[in-house]
Amino acid sequence: MYEQLTKYITDRSPLKEEHLQQVLAAFKPLQVKKNALVARIGEPSRRMFFVNTGCLRVCFIKPDGREVTRRFAFENSFSSSLTSFIGGDLLKESTQAVEPSELLYIDRLDFYDLVNTIPGWDLFYRSFLEYAYVTNTRRLEDFITLSARERYRLLLDENPEVVLRLPNKLVANYLNITQEALSRIKSDS
Repeated sequence: MYEQLTKYITDRSPLKEEHLQQVLAAFKPLQVKKNALVARIGEPSRRMFFVNTGCLRVCFIKPDGREVTRRFAFENSFSSSLTSFIGGDLLKESTQAVEPSELLYIDRLDFYDLVNTIPGWDLFYRSFLEYAYVTNTRRLEDFITLSARERYRLLLDENPEVVLRLPNKLVANYLNITQEALSRIKSDS
């Protein structure tokens, strides 16, 4: 269960074996069913998740009640609402299992304890933050500068899993278009 996490960590930060074992010991397994919420709006973000199998969806609710998907996390990726995780604020978005998922999670306090005590874990954290910043900035740029059709093509090129594994309703929501618009784009492609 920890093999994928081990590889993910060691690919980004060369930890001594004893330190790696301390890090891995801080992660706990969690099996979740499809549609289960693992983080809820209005609660503090207390966990960071690593997806072994399955898919997590991070979404927020607009004032009119519509859900908007910010991101998906598939196998071999981390997911957390970083603004809440870092700042301790209450969550403004929820995290839901889109598929039955096998996760590993680390509590916020344990995570920051590792940052302060394990040599090399701060390098991992910096790598994680840089990746999240670049990913979020690119997504924002794409929404501002690209048409719906261009965003769909980019999604197919960069993350085809979203289109191949998830229902059209979620894909359209992620692209911020209607299901009908997605169907038209798909039929023209």
